[in-house]
Amino acid sequence: MTDSWLILSKRYGGDRRSPTANELSSAVHELFHESIPGMMESDYEEHGSASLRYGWDQGPMYVLDISRNGTVTFEQWADQDYEQELSPGQSMRVSEQRALELLSLLASGQPDQLRTEFKTGA
Repeated sequence: MTDSWLILSKRYGGDRRSPTANELSSAVHELFHESIPGMMESDYEEHGSASLRYGWDQGPMYVLDISRNGTVTFEQWADQDYEQELSPGQSMRVSEQRALELLSLLASGQPDQLRTEFKTGA
């Protein structure tokens, strides 16, 4: 396998390759705390999540998607084209701190640990 890559997609776009711990924290904070005057919660749905992708050019790829309401979904794909799912996506509701912990696991190259976390619902 070639070298792995890591890409953070923040809720309003703008992919960031190899994000720092501070950038991960900022992305999660923005999801859980952003409040724009005059916007209703339903207004946030269009840009309601952020994701972190970890993988290799020749596959596989792992994706963590975090929504504003605290739902985290873990997906596993054969490659970066999202064409062949390796296993059904798994979701759970988490706190802001737990969301950051899960992102940090993926960012540090621990998809096996994520699989365990989602199986146990921790």
